[in-house]
Amino acid sequence: MDYIVAEGVTNEAIFEARYVIRKRKTFHVSQMRAELDAFMAAVEAVGGHPAGPLVYSLNNVPYEGEMAIEFFLPLEEDYIEIEGMRFSSYFELNNVIMISLDHDYEELTKEAYARLLWTLDQNGQEQYTPFYHVLNPEEPGSVTVLLGYAY
Repeated sequence: MDYIVAEGVTNEAIFEARYVIRKRKTFHVSQMRAELDAFMAAVEAVGGHPAGPLVYSLNNVPYEGEMAIEFFLPLEEDYIEIEGMRFSSYFELNNVIMISLDHDYEELTKEAYARLLWTLDQNGQEQYTPFYHVLNPEEPGSVTVLLGYAY
């Protein structure tokens, strides 16, 4: 079967991380940077060491700027406790399509979402997960948006 993809969209069998600390929170979009910083500071305060990029999922369609977000951070430690957070031994997304943005992330996000959803539609697939955003620590402003799909 030929798989039809929008410009810039690629697919992968799996996206995974091990030893992941995670936190769900709802806040206004204007608080995103402060919430990211607070999440990272809480991990650092208990001696946690990132072992990969920070990932967050957008779990709702933002209404009046309110976003339901879950942060995920892979750690070097095989277990860590932080109040208000959960630890998972692994995090895995199967059957993933993705698109990378390397500039104007805030402006291009809607276009990225549209390309991912178009790709699913063209291939008769359904959206299986929320949108996940992988922040690249080596390239500030570079983000990969992931979306899982069902068979």
